[in-house]
Amino acid sequence: MTSLSLRMRLTLWYTVVLVVVLAAFAIGVVWMQGRVGLQNVDRELAAADAAAVKIAANELNEHGTPKEAAQEATETLGAPNLSIAVLDGGGVVLSRTQHTFTGSWRTLARDHTIDGTPFRIVVSIPLAGVEREQREVREATLIAIPLILLLAGAGGWWLASMGLAPITEMAGRAVRLPLTGTEDLGAPMRDDELGQLTRAFNGLVGRLRAALQTQRQFMADASHELRTPVSIIRSAAEVALSRERRDEAEYRDTLTIARDEARRLTRLVEDMLVLARADAGGYPVHMVNLDLGEVIDDCHRAVKVLAAERGVQLRSSTGLEVPFRGDEDLLRRLVTNLLHNAVQHTPAGGSTTVSLSSDNGHVQIRVADGGPGIPDADRARIFDRFVRLDEARTGNGAGLGLPIAKWIAEVHGGSLVLESTAATGSTFCATLRRAESTNPTK
Repeated sequence: MTSLSLRMRLTLWYTVVLVVVLAAFAIGVVWMQGRVGLQNVDRELAAADAAAVKIAANELNEHGTPKEAAQEATETLGAPNLSIAVLDGGGVVLSRTQHTFTGSWRTLARDHTIDGTPFRIVVSIPLAGVEREQREVREATLIAIPLILLLAGAGGWWLASMGLAPITEMAGRAVRLPLTGTEDLGAPMRDDELGQLTRAFNGLVGRLRAALQTQRQFMADASHELRTPVSIIRSAAEVALSRERRDEAEYRDTLTIARDEARRLTRLVEDMLVLARADAGGYPVHMVNLDLGEVIDDCHRAVKVLAAERGVQLRSSTGLEVPFRGDEDLLRRLVTNLLHNAVQHTPAGGSTTVSLSSDNGHVQIRVADGGPGIPDADRARIFDRFVRLDEARTGNGAGLGLPIAKWIAEVHGGSLVLESTAATGSTFCATLRRAESTNPTK
């Protein structure tokens, strides 16, 4: 049935349900008609029995014999569709009507005592009339049900066609929608389930286009970022090989350039892989108990070497043990990215500070730099991928440090925001949700 169209399946299911309902209804009608017919026969039998008793009583009151009373009753009530027999107390037939009908009969036998004389009155009515009515009802049902099914099937097909017409039209329009642009199914013209489906589909199209645009932008930015170190490595190699002989210093300079650019390329590829796996929901997160203060101290010592090379003073004001449950590698990456960002944006002679605080079930990691601040126009996009503000603030990064740090904060139930920025520097605050009970593991 799966190969049939939805319209056909709806019609078939509608017809099957209707067949079951009509069959049950027909059976109920036939049964009820038979029951009503038997009730009518029983009422006629009871009336005939009562009339026979009355006639016999009148005859006995007129000093007639029991046999004469029985004969009077049978002669008075005898009819083609009624058989009556009157017996005495010993079961001897006193009088009865003669009939030659064949078939089923409905009989009522009752014992009576009339003026002290015992009688048994047996009244019977043939069931030919009831059986004829049931037969007529069955024949009418067998004729009516196919006609009803035919009309109902045609009506069901028409209703299914009318009901599915908007969906068919919507499917045709959806097939014609381009992958780019702003076209969709348009505003829904109705407020029922089809209108809800239209709105849901338009939302899905919008999200797919946004995801596709993000992917295309990501690929374009990644290609641009990857092209630079690859071009430098290739150019350095071509220059080194352009002459047959070069001295050792020239070769060492070429290898140094290739090494530095390879390191940059490695960091870029690793960052892109992290974001790609994060987008796909496939990055493994391993939660362990740790000391967040110790993690920050380790990152501080690692970045302090870079700060010293740039003439930047790196300060830490943690100095406390903060039990926390999280992914240690990701948390180290978050803190390191923030510190790298702060050091790269702080001019020589300036200072950066990292601090840690805890309250109300959350911890805050703040990193403040001594840079010139972030312009108003750039504050809304600093967490976008591959965004670098101006050449004076680019450093060696590819614009992926803050997006990765923001994702890590969100993985730990928190957020990363630009808390403040001014001409004297900017402060980033990572807020992480703290577990109810954690014990640091050494």
